[in-house]
Parts: sequence; structure tokens; C-alpha cells
Amino acid sequence: ERRKQRQGQPQQRRQQPQPAILPLPAEVQQVADNGNRCDNISLWLDRFLTVNPQNWEITQEAKHRQHLMQLTRQPTWQSRVREQLNALQKRYEAMLKWYEQRGFAVKRIQAQPVWRFVVGLGAVHVLETGITLHRIFGLPIIPGSALKGVARAYAQLVEGKPEDDPELIAIFGTTERAGSVVFLDAIPLEVPNFQLDIMNPHYPNYYRTPEKNPPADWESPNPVFFLTVTGTPYRFAIASRSEQGNHLLDLAERWLKGALTELGIGAKTSADYGFWDVS
Repeated sequence: ERRKQRQGQPQQRRQQPQPAILPLPAEVQQVADNGNRCDNISLWLDRFLTVNPQNWEITQEAKHRQHLMQLTRQPTWQSRVREQLNALQKRYEAMLKWYEQRGFAVKRIQAQPVWRFVVGLGAVHVLETGITLHRIFGLPIIPGSALKGVARAYAQLVEGKPEDDPELIAIFGTTERAGSVVFLDAIPLEVPNFQLDIMNPHYPNYYRTPEKNPPADWESPNPVFFLTVTGTPYRFAIASRSEQGNHLLDLAERWLKGALTELGIGAKTSADYGFWDVS
């Protein structure tokens, strides 16, 4: 009977899935036609993630940062990034000299992470975890605002400075006026060494809604990958043009060095990330 039914009905052709069409700007199309060749890690993380054209979900390769880790291990990539790093360092030093020519006292500090560090891990990102990168050069930096915050935290938490301490106010300022010390972004002195790390929450449902879900063994781990930097020396710098001479700048330098060595900076400091050896 089934054969008769099939014979009496016109056969329906299986519809082939239509190829995905994604309109691209000309510049992006050039990159795509060139095999997505790009040295800028910031562009890779923010613009060039691969997706499955059938469901438009991010691929596992992108989530695991596989291409990025392969890219950063290539000698050709390291050579090209070294040129970009030299350009960034020249701009950085020119900015410090600009300050000095205008009467600012400048302190240059060099430090190297004891193990790994990551700044900007909690930034909003399609991959759930982020890292702070220079928007032009794509290199991992530490924002001056983060350095200023951790130096202030050291002054208050370790040295016990109150909110109304005159030196604290003079260095960091208030909502009404700026402080006398400028904290500049920290930049790498060598080609950064990226390391892939992982967070592996074993009880995702319990963490999301603990009132409804116990931490049970039947839950599956949900690994979350993120980038870190290790073994890379960095240049830190602060500048001041204060009527009190170099006293406040020396104090800010002491607080910053203390924060880097004792408090750490960035994410996961409780797990020994973000601590530095200061020279």
C-alpha cells in the first residue's frame, strides 16, 4: 500500500539549504578573501570570530581561541608584531618626553608578572570573557585608570590612609578637581606571550539559581576559555607637575609598586594572577 501511495503522489524534491549570504563592507571582504589574515588580536576577538552559517552560532574553534593561539606562535606573526611594538614604544617615549619638556617630573618603572595576568576579563564580550587590548596595535595593555585605582587601594588598605588624607587627595584628586599625578597606561616591552587559560564551573545551574538547584554530581562542567599574558616585561610610567616638588610623585610611585607586588592587578588575584616583580 505504501508503494501505491508513493506511486499515486508526485515525488517531492528535498529542498537543499540555501547558502548563507552575508553582505560585507569592501574592506572586510578583502580580509575574508585573504584567508582572514590579520595580525591584530583585538580585531580577531571583536570582529573576525568564525560562525556556523547554518545557525549563526560562534564555532567551538573561536570559543577556544584556537586560531589566536596558533597565530601568536608563528615566527612571522611575532616578527610583524615586533615592528608594531617598536612603533608603540616610540610613541610612548615621545609622550613621556612631551611631559618632561613641559615641566613634569616623570617616573619610569619596569616590572614583569610573577606568573600570569589578565586585565579586562569581565568586560562585556560575545565570548563571555575579555582582555584589555590597545585599539590600534592590538597589544595587551594595562589602563592608567586601573593603575591609579590599585595604587589608591594600596594607600588606603595597606597604609591606612583615610579618605580625607591631604596627600591622598593631592595625588588622586576628588570629584571636583583632578589629582596632581598622571598614571599612564602600561605597555609591553617585548612581544607578548599569550597563554590560554580555563575556568571550569562544575555546577552551572547551582551557580545561576542556587535556591532551585543543589550542587549535584549530575551536572556537566561548563568550561570557559580566556586569554592571559605571562613572561612579558612591561613599562609603567607616572608624571606630576606639583608645587610640592617630587614628594607626591615619589609617594605615588611607592604606592603603585606596593600595589603591584602585594595586591596584584586585574582579575583572579586570589588565584595568584596579577602579581609583579618590580625592578
